[in-house]
Amino acid sequence: MTISTGLLGNQWYLKNRMPCRWVRVDLQPRDVRLLKCLFEQKFLSREQIRDYFFDGRKRYCDDRVWKLRRFGWIEKLNAVFAGRQLYLATKAAYKFFCEQSMDVPQPFEMPDFRTISHDLLVTDIRFLFERIGFGTSWTSERVWRMGRAASKWAPDAVVHVGEDPFALEVECVRKTDERYRDIFWRYQEDRETVACFYVANESFLKSLLEQAKDFKHIYFTSTAELFEKKEKAVFTNAAGQYIAIEDNLEKNLSKADLPPQ
Repeated sequence: MTISTGLLGNQWYLKNRMPCRWVRVDLQPRDVRLLKCLFEQKFLSREQIRDYFFDGRKRYCDDRVWKLRRFGWIEKLNAVFAGRQLYLATKAAYKFFCEQSMDVPQPFEMPDFRTISHDLLVTDIRFLFERIGFGTSWTSERVWRMGRAASKWAPDAVVHVGEDPFALEVECVRKTDERYRDIFWRYQEDRETVACFYVANESFLKSLLEQAKDFKHIYFTSTAELFEKKEKAVFTNAAGQYIAIEDNLEKNLSKADLPPQ
C-alpha cells in the first residue's frame, strides 16, 4: 500500500477503518456551522474544533471529525504546525453550500505557513468574542473580500458592536513604521468602519501607541490582556480614550435600550 507524502493526507487509513454498513454521514446543524466556519476562517486546529464546537469533549470530537473526513467534508493536513493539526473544508462541502444557496468563500487551497500563527490567533479572538458576547456579528477577512476587488485592502475581521462596524487588526510581528502609518491613515479615512480595534504583541504595543498619536480612531490592547482579562479588557487610543469590552457586551447594550421601569 502506498502512503501519500503530500501535505494533504489521503483517505486510505480511514477507508480501511470504516464499517461496511456506513454509506454516508448526515450533516447536523453543528456540522454545518463547523464547515461554514472553516470556509470563513481558512482552517481550524483540532483544539479549536474540540473546544468551540464540542465543548471540550475530545472523544466525541474525534469521532465526529473522523466521520466528516471519511465522507469527504473536511481534509486534514499531514504537516503539524507547532504541535497543532489543521483542518480544511473540501470542494464537496463548498458544493453543498452552493446547493443550499448559502454564500461562503471559495475552498481554501493551502495555508501559508508564515501566517498560520496569526490566522489561528484571529480565530481564537473570534471564538472569545462570541463566547463573552462582544459584537452582534463577525465578518472574517475572507467574507469581507467577497464581491470586492482583489486589490482592495481588508481587515482581519469586522465586528459589529451594537450598530457600529469596527475593523479588527491582529498583529503578531512588528511591521515598519512606514507601513503602520499607511494602515492608520487607511482606517482614519475609511468610510465602511467607525474605528479599528488593534490587538498586538505587548512587546511593541507602546511603540504603536506613540505612532498612532494623530489617529484617534485606532484603539489598542495587548494579546495577553485580551485573553487574560476577557470581558474586563480595555481598548485604548493614543489620546487616552478607551472602549471597555464589558460596557459594550451585547447583553449590556440590550439592557441600555430598555425603557426605564
